[in-house]
Amino acid sequence: MEYRAVFIDLDGTLLNRDANVSQTNRRCIEALRQQGVRVVIATGRPIESVRALVGPFHGQDPAITLSGSVIHPSLFSQPIFEAHIPFETMHSVLADCEALDGIENILLDESEGFYALHDSPALDEFIGMYGKSPGQFQLKDPPKAPVLSIMIQSSEGRRSVYQTLQEKYADRLHFTYFKEYPWIELSQVNTNKGVAMDIVCQYLDISPEQCVAIGDGANDVEMIAKAGLGIAMGNADSEIKQIADRVAPPNYEDGVAKALGDIFRV
Repeated sequence: MEYRAVFIDLDGTLLNRDANVSQTNRRCIEALRQQGVRVVIATGRPIESVRALVGPFHGQDPAITLSGSVIHPSLFSQPIFEAHIPFETMHSVLADCEALDGIENILLDESEGFYALHDSPALDEFIGMYGKSPGQFQLKDPPKAPVLSIMIQSSEGRRSVYQTLQEKYADRLHFTYFKEYPWIELSQVNTNKGVAMDIVCQYLDISPEQCVAIGDGANDVEMIAKAGLGIAMGNADSEIKQIADRVAPPNYEDGVAKALGDIFRV
């Protein structure tokens, strides 16, 4: 199979332990582009963060952000796809959250930024991604702009919160549960990186079988399973490794460059 595109996750995959792209991984991406291979970043981060991390050396190809809720045809262009959560569903989820124990904070992502229920040190990570502070909202008075994703922080009761909401909204929302991360991600149903891969492939006039996908976490499952060649990082969850075709070295050993260098001879 001649692979024509690679879909690469950021955190735990392309990024090292310092949350940066190493020179080795950067050179690999540049070499792939010189061969004509399309390099698609597919991440749970917002586009602002992708532009800051990858934009200095690569911006021509599509980018999948917010775990598939937004697709840009190139890094600095306007989106060609946005999957918004219906207003009535968002209001219903927020009403249920008000009655649940163990919820520490809620974030709402929309096209121009994000909102938080409370201010807390845990928001520093997101402030760094967006390059700005969040607006604040109340459960009974959420933002009027369409919401792309809902992030629920729960350190102690996360499994219970996840199960309660997933049982009620499985037909309306896509849920991502991260084992080591105190946030539950909710997006429009049937929205994930695998669905986004289909949209990007149509845009590029290629098939998923002509793609390599590489990632490490729960929001990479559909993408890795759909690609012609799915690669799990060495630091990935065991469930990700089980569905992957092969396992790369971990992110802190430049696993992306080593795996893709072997496949594309770069």
